[in-house]
Amino acid sequence: MNSNHTVSERRGPPQDALTASTIEGLLQESERFSAAGRHLEGAASGEQVLATPGVTPSQQARAREMLALHRLRLGDYQAAVRNGLQALEFHTATGDLLRQSRVHCTLALAYTDTSLTEQALSHAVPALETARACGSRLAEFWALTRASTVHGAMGDTERGVDLGRQALALSETLDDTDSRLVAVNNLGDSCLETALAQRAAELDASLALQEGLVLFREAVALANAQGNNFIETIALTNLVSILIELNEHDEAREKAHRCKDLAHANGFRNLEVNVDAQLAEVVRAEGNLEEATAMMDAQLACPSIDEDLALQIRLHQALYEMHKQRRRFEQALGHCEKLNKLTLQRTVQTAGLQSQLLINTLEVEQARHEIERSQLEAEVQRIRAEELDDQAHTDPLTLLPNRRALDRELPRLMDRARDLSQPLCAAMIDFDNFKLVNDEYGHATGDLVLTTMAQMLRAVTRETDLAVRVGGEEFLLVFGNTELDQATLACERLLTSVRDYAWGDVAAGLTCTVSAGLAALEPAERVAHWLERADTALYDAKSRGRDQVVTVDVG
Repeated sequence: MNSNHTVSERRGPPQDALTASTIEGLLQESERFSAAGRHLEGAASGEQVLATPGVTPSQQARAREMLALHRLRLGDYQAAVRNGLQALEFHTATGDLLRQSRVHCTLALAYTDTSLTEQALSHAVPALETARACGSRLAEFWALTRASTVHGAMGDTERGVDLGRQALALSETLDDTDSRLVAVNNLGDSCLETALAQRAAELDASLALQEGLVLFREAVALANAQGNNFIETIALTNLVSILIELNEHDEAREKAHRCKDLAHANGFRNLEVNVDAQLAEVVRAEGNLEEATAMMDAQLACPSIDEDLALQIRLHQALYEMHKQRRRFEQALGHCEKLNKLTLQRTVQTAGLQSQLLINTLEVEQARHEIERSQLEAEVQRIRAEELDDQAHTDPLTLLPNRRALDRELPRLMDRARDLSQPLCAAMIDFDNFKLVNDEYGHATGDLVLTTMAQMLRAVTRETDLAVRVGGEEFLLVFGNTELDQATLACERLLTSVRDYAWGDVAAGLTCTVSAGLAALEPAERVAHWLERADTALYDAKSRGRDQVVTVDVG
């Protein structure tokens, strides 16, 4: 039986919880509890952050990042995945590569533990990519460790060992003793998995077993030197497993008893129960089937393993094999039936958990898509509103601003001019004898003349100016920060452009001219009075023979 354990998190010495009076304090507290392996308390701190008024999106993401890890350690995979995906969405949007890598690592482990290896791999790969992109060697180490675990769970033991070796090599460059311990133990676990796969295929597994033995011995020594009782217990459990495979029964028994004492002293009940099963396996490997059978029967009768389906399955599998070996077929059949029942139960549980995890994943994705859809709808509504506003303020023929736009924009130009003490001039411009154009050449030609005029106005208009179609064949040109003499020259150039334009290309024999009336804005003058003066000047230009610019003084 393989009872190996993979170390998947650094654990430091327990620390007293800090009194958290702020959100930031609660986040730091949750991180400290994680380092101490106190995940119930760490989860409570994270939940308190989410329930605190005024928490920012960044703080929510950090709290969910910690909750994902705490819930994973507590076996609440649904909450782990849900919080992890929500944290990942924020960190991805803000471009925080380091936190992306951390969350990807947590999600990769959560999906691996629930046998959703395809989903696990989809997080293991970006965990490594984002770690390398942000330049954190420690993050890269943990990403390599997670990737090794994922590939091992997928049955790709060769790739798992290779990634484990990369993690071990990287750990040697880090000033982090925990990393070396984790890397050694996890690579040893990969070697044990490789050896078991080789033996199942009837291949020589000696090299993998010997490498695993060396690694597990180092892991035990490192954990002992650091005083890390939890990882030392795991490392001892792994060491016992490989010693059994190597038929080193005396040392396996000695290390198993040491492991059991350590687990009992520290309250690691699950590990203690697992060691009892290993001790029975040692006895079995020595050929003492009756004693091993009695030990396993006693363990099955203990209520403490009622919730441990994996251990029950291992024990029934071993008892089935031993009874069958001793030709006690009735007892073997009984354990076979229980084995099948428990295997089905575990399969159903795993399938249910997997389904719920996938549903949670889809729900998070759906919520994200709903937010994106709402944002897109809001953007569409904004664009539509802008388009409607533009249509309402734009002349449909010339595409120049219309009178409504003039009412909106002219007060702004006047306020700016007065605030900055800048001159402002208005020119009323009107085609001469435009009715004849429509009568002789048709309204289509008349429209073409107007659109051509609009192009000319755009050509002479600066950002500080405003060109408007007032109505019919009449236009208004407002010159920002322009003295009256400068505006007069600009209007003269415009009239010359109209006069010299090749109107014959528009319609044979067609000629066009315009007249302009110009007025400068006076201090404290009302807009209506100012434009009325410009309009009066325009009529003067018409009465003086057209095709000319007339300026008007203050009236």
